[in-house]
Amino acid sequence: TQTKQTIFAVVAHETAHQWFGDLVTMAWWDNLWLNEGFASWMGSKCTDRFNPEWNEWLRRNEPRNPTRRIGFAKNTAMQTDARSTTHPVQQPVKTEAEANGAFDEISYKKGQSIIRMLESFLGEEVFRDGIRKYIAAHKYSNTTTADLWQSLTEVSGKPVGEIAPGWTEQPGFPVVKVERKDDTVQLTQERFAIHYPNPPALQWQIPLTYVTQDQPATSGFLLCDKAAVLPGELPNDKAIKFNVEDSGYYRVQYNKASWDLLVPEIPRLSEAHRVNLLSDAWALVEANREPLPHYLGLVDLVVNEDQLAVYDQIIDTFAELNRLFAGDPVRPRFQQYARAVLRPAFDRVGWDGKPGENSRKAALRVALIRGLGALNDSDVIAGCRSRFDGFLSDPSSVAPDLRPAILAVVGRYADSGTWEKLHRLGLKTNSTEEKQYLYEALASALEPRLIQRTIALALTDELSTSRAAALLPLSARRGEHPQLVWDYAQEHMKALLAKQDSLGLNDYAAGLFTFSSEPKDAETLERYAKTNLPPSAAPSVAKAIDEIGFRAELKQRLVPQLNSWMEAR
Repeated sequence: TQTKQTIFAVVAHETAHQWFGDLVTMAWWDNLWLNEGFASWMGSKCTDRFNPEWNEWLRRNEPRNPTRRIGFAKNTAMQTDARSTTHPVQQPVKTEAEANGAFDEISYKKGQSIIRMLESFLGEEVFRDGIRKYIAAHKYSNTTTADLWQSLTEVSGKPVGEIAPGWTEQPGFPVVKVERKDDTVQLTQERFAIHYPNPPALQWQIPLTYVTQDQPATSGFLLCDKAAVLPGELPNDKAIKFNVEDSGYYRVQYNKASWDLLVPEIPRLSEAHRVNLLSDAWALVEANREPLPHYLGLVDLVVNEDQLAVYDQIIDTFAELNRLFAGDPVRPRFQQYARAVLRPAFDRVGWDGKPGENSRKAALRVALIRGLGALNDSDVIAGCRSRFDGFLSDPSSVAPDLRPAILAVVGRYADSGTWEKLHRLGLKTNSTEEKQYLYEALASALEPRLIQRTIALALTDELSTSRAAALLPLSARRGEHPQLVWDYAQEHMKALLAKQDSLGLNDYAAGLFTFSSEPKDAETLERYAKTNLPPSAAPSVAKAIDEIGFRAELKQRLVPQLNSWMEAR
């Protein structure tokens, strides 16, 4: 099912380029987002239209490039966009390397998210009419972002040309702080930043959407100033929730009074609202605006229903924390807590699908197996091993949807014999998809000797060129011995880079450090870059160094918070 969804989304994206990119083409690379952001938005919109049961806007993305962020499209863009190393959607492009570097989360996923927010603000029909006018006026020619704003302004009658440029010409995005005073809702906006002290102050015109406890219909308010009072009155005992269905490209931080009113309403909120609250809560923890218990307390409130996107967000966050706590005494206690959160849902969905089960329930089962396996759940590990043994004698005994998760868990805890079995299957299969899962399982091994054997396969002809080179960053991410990966990469860098395309050349070395939380790794990369990497690799190196610094700071901050919270439970 996951493969089917990915293929559909890719085909929809590429088909959309017939209009956004071919019929109407960007004037220059600084407007790349007109191609890629629009194709991403239209691809997702079409996928959602023809497959509503997939809930495309809440579909977890796991990019082929293992150095890219995993998660919901908008949130992966926001994680990148909150850093000092971000850039505006429209950025100057003067060289081929800068053009290649523009193919990132900002052009694709932030671009897509801004378009979706504008569509929500203007209304679907008005927005569609504006896009039709834009395409008709510029077909078989080149355009700029200003041309798009003009068409949307003319059709909607709203000042899109004043509202939208702040979202494409400025880096970053806002956080809206919500406070209750008497019967009013007071709003303040400021730039949201992670691991970025004293960022330049910026301001946006924010098309806010909200619902209240007594008014479930969506209301809107354009926040143009740094501070404002929401029009109308809201009794001070009634809850309000901003960013309806997670369609806006901004974070929301509720003060205690606002949050305390919202908490009892959470069981009645939609899946998208719950995901929005979880994503914002975790981002606020990352930004040191809220302590870790703020997020963990919310987790306890949203796991009463088996909603796929809710569990995807939690499992991905738990995976981040599990990786962050590697080597720290707090890790076993965290794993025990995380297993206790996830296990009831897995006990409800079970190992095997049921007649008439929908695709989201099947995907939830896969997510829970992978998540619990990574958290060292002994029952899940044993279940994966027994099913793998059955798979060896009868491949049809394991449902295709379950195979990637089961193989990943088996690979993570493999011994030499199991590694050999996985490798033989990888050599034998004629299925590109199955080969990918098997080699990803090899890259997940915790045993150092097995990781060394896995990364050595990168210089063989067992995999396609691009997949072979990806074994190293994949092993650095999934395994827990990044130093082994770096040592091997240094020794064989020339041969590894020969397997990269032009888009990956500048990113490869830095990408091997992306998930480290060791400050010494930042120093290692900086030294290596000075003598071995071209100036065009500087942005990738800066991002990796920033990421290492952020993870080191986050680990130092969260370990004592987690210990205190667990002792108080």
